[in-house]
Amino acid sequence: MQYRPLGNTGINVSVIGMGGVQLNSSTPDYAVRIVQRALDLGVNYIDTARAYGDSEIKVGIALKGQRERAYVSTKATAITHNEAWKQIHESLERLQMDYVDNLHLHALSDIQDLEQRIGSGGALEALIKAKEQGLVRHIGCTSHLSSVLIEALRRFNFETISIPLNIIEREPLEELIPKCLEKGVGVTIMKPLATGLLPARLALKWLANQPIATAVPGCTTLEEIEENARVGHLPDFTLTQQEAMRAETLWSEWDHRRCRLCGACLPCKVGIYIPDELGSDDVYDHYRTMGREAFTTFNWSRQLIASELVRRREIISQIESCDRCGSCQARCPYNLPVMDMLADLLPAMRDMVSIYEQLWRE
Repeated sequence: MQYRPLGNTGINVSVIGMGGVQLNSSTPDYAVRIVQRALDLGVNYIDTARAYGDSEIKVGIALKGQRERAYVSTKATAITHNEAWKQIHESLERLQMDYVDNLHLHALSDIQDLEQRIGSGGALEALIKAKEQGLVRHIGCTSHLSSVLIEALRRFNFETISIPLNIIEREPLEELIPKCLEKGVGVTIMKPLATGLLPARLALKWLANQPIATAVPGCTTLEEIEENARVGHLPDFTLTQQEAMRAETLWSEWDHRRCRLCGACLPCKVGIYIPDELGSDDVYDHYRTMGREAFTTFNWSRQLIASELVRRREIISQIESCDRCGSCQARCPYNLPVMDMLADLLPAMRDMVSIYEQLWRE
């Protein structure tokens, strides 16, 4: 495995890390096997969050007795100091750890959100206090918007950031990442496969050619973590001419079909949270990439099945209620066919519900 400095933190991280959101999907035993297989393959950066269901719990179980093998990053969604302080301690308890290597302010949505969280009485004060007490080694922030992270770096010396970057979504390379390099900020990459739209090997190899520290693709199966980690073991990340051409073809194919999660389409009058459904629906990604048979036989967590049945039925109902008013599409800065993209989700979502109903009865 190849390793790179995480900015000025003094940490060297595997160029291919592991995102923990999808650990929420499987049974505890299987999720632990995925994390431990990642460690055996040289992956040493694990990215999880308080908001990722029971992901932190599973990471904690997997690292019990071998904490030193991984750098663990988690995230706090809190707005205020008191909320964040509570979340920090909850995360440490769930992880069964005395400290985390990196703690992010999670999913900064806009400048107003940033101002609330870093202002007086905001969540950042709790992160600073946690660092002073040794509960947190490094402080970072995440967003789907480069503009928000650029402003965050202007206002506070964050040590790491996490931003979507992939063959389709390249905008962070223009200003944000150069600023990070200038300031010694560690760059970690979420959505490296564009939530399953891109082939893993090519997408991760393309990213390894960019000025980043680590990409953290989510892993649902042992086969996925093995495929991802193999890229990190390559002696040379240079794309072949055929790979470079394929990457450009994929960019052209998806540039006007991939949601960037910017939120400009909101609000939706029937309540659809469009960025989640079009841009970051991990369980839908499972269905699309695994295929129906593998999806049906996967080691699903009973807890996830229960929550998905409720959530998925609600989403289906909302999309069915769409009267195609067009406001979401008119606001989209990427000119995506938002209404058609939402409607296209329905057949798969209905099938997912039928599969989960069957599994719940078994």
